[in-house]
Parts: sequence; C-alpha cells; structure tokens
Amino acid sequence: MSMVAGPFESHVIGGRRFVCDAEDTAQIQFQGKDNEVKPNGDGSLRNTQTRVPGILEGTNLAFDPENGDDDYLRETKDNGKFVDYSGTANDGSVIAGSVQITGELKFDYKTGTVPVTLTGTFQKQG
Repeated sequence: MSMVAGPFESHVIGGRRFVCDAEDTAQIQFQGKDNEVKPNGDGSLRNTQTRVPGILEGTNLAFDPENGDDDYLRETKDNGKFVDYSGTANDGSVIAGSVQITGELKFDYKTGTVPVTLTGTFQKQG
C-alpha cells in the first residue's frame, strides 16, 4: 500500500481546532535520540547520544480574530504549560501528543494565517 501524501487537514491544540493552509509542508521530528560521532585521539570513534523533543514545524494555522483564535494561541504559549495535541493528516491518520507552542507567533492578518512550531511528544495513533 502506498502513502497518500499531502498537508495536514487540521490541528487540535489544547482542545481548540484549527484548519491549516492547504499548501503547508509540515514536517515532524519524533522525539528520541540524536547521535553525534566524535573521534578519539587514537583515531577510533565514539558515539554520544542526546535526547531530543518532538517538533512539528512548517504548518500555518488559519485564525479568526473575531473568534479570539489569536488571543488563544498567545495565551496558550505564554502560560508555559503543555497541552494536548492531535493532528489529522491528509490520509486521515492521526498524530497525537502533548505540546507547547515554541518560537515566534507572527499573525499575518492579510492571509489570516500564523506559522506555528509545536514542541513536545508525538505518537502515531491507530
């Protein structure tokens, strides 16, 4: 069976649903470990591992100021607490986890979108 590729259809952040731009190229890095290979003085090598969080980036959420979407996203980021997350992919599959909004929130009132980076844990559902 081959994958049905495409953008996410929607994201639910802390219980609030947002649709996203149909041209998004969202990318997910699942949490885990990063490897760094370092040389030793005798020419042999060693590997050091560092834990890394999950990151979802490259998504632009549609927001409606009349619904307070911009305030909700700012408040969610500013409170510093992790919130429940789920995202529905183009093929109907779901990725869920616990996230915090990281990076800048730059609301584009001309396009009605805001680029969002989510950091935390992600798991494929089903």
